[in-house]
Parts: sequence; C-alpha cells; structure tokens
Amino acid sequence: MKLRNSEKQLIEAVSTIINEEGFSKIGINKIAKTAGCDKVLIYRYFNGLEGLITAWANKHDFYIQAYELFIEKIETINKHNVGDITKEILLAQLHFTKANKTHQELLLWELSGSLKFKAIRELRENSGRNLQKTLDDKLGETGHKVDMYITLLVASINYVVLSTLEYSKFNGIDFSDEDSWTEYERTLCDYIDMLFERIKL
Repeated sequence: MKLRNSEKQLIEAVSTIINEEGFSKIGINKIAKTAGCDKVLIYRYFNGLEGLITAWANKHDFYIQAYELFIEKIETINKHNVGDITKEILLAQLHFTKANKTHQELLLWELSGSLKFKAIRELRENSGRNLQKTLDDKLGETGHKVDMYITLLVASINYVVLSTLEYSKFNGIDFSDEDSWTEYERTLCDYIDMLFERIKL
C-alpha cells in the first residue's frame, strides 16, 4: 500500500531524531514537531507510537526485511548451493549493519535494556525465524539442523560491528583497517564452508 506524504514524513522524522539525538528522545510530540504534522496523525495512521516505530523498523531493520529479500532464494536451496546462499545472506547482514547507522542505534538501544517497543523484536524474530525454518525444512531430509550455527554467526556479526564503532580494536585486530573486514568476511565464509562440509550434505 502506498504511503501518504504525511506518513512518510512521520517515519522519516523517527530516523532524523534517532540519528541526531538517539532513541531516548523518541516521543509523539517530538516526532510530530520534527515531521511538521499534527500528532493525531500518529494515532490515525499507526495506532500510536509503537505502531509508528514498527513501521519505521520495517525500513531499517535487516532481519525484518530479510524474509522478503531472501525467501525465494532459500526456497531454491539444495546441497549444491546451500553454502553460497547462506554466505550471501550473512554477508548482506554484515554490510547492512556496518552501513546503516539507524540499525546500529536500534541494536544498541535494545542491548541497553531500554527498548520499550517489543513489536520490533517480535517482527525481527518472526522474520528471521521464518527464514531459518525454511532452511531447516530444506535440510530436513539430511537429519541436520543448523539453527544454532547460524545463531552464532548472526550474533558475531552484530557484536563485532557494534563493539568496534567506538573502539576499533577487537581481540587485537584493528577494524578501522578495511583489510580486517575483508579478512572477517573471508573467515565467515570459511566457517560456513566448514559447517556444510561437517554435516556432509
């Protein structure tokens, strides 16, 4: 469904506030003022602040978008391409998380324990879990599940990106050097190769 201009303005206002002042400054009055809209529109279009934040997250959270982005490829998985598709998704997560400041702020806010908008977590979990379930179903005939392996890799990506935002060194590796990210990507791909070799698809 096509968004009205005022809906777009409200969603964009959320990003503006997050980027300039952080999640702690998010509020109905602040958003309405930043968007140049009457705050009643937040209730009319989004049923309140949580609905607006959820609409915003649909555009700025990788795994909320991931199901629509990758479900067609996941459904084509077989023993020959499962590693390549898994690499594509996880590398896309890495690139998105490195490049998207608002996504970083969202993850940091959640880790701080301050996130009040549980619908975002639920949307991300459902989207990511649906992708994972499709992958597990495709691998079901082999008797193997890879959800815990994928969980470790997803968590690694988020943590390394977030932890090097302020202090570039992690375990003695300087991630301000782009060569370190290249090596990280190569190592991530090696892990995926080892995973699917281990379960011998």
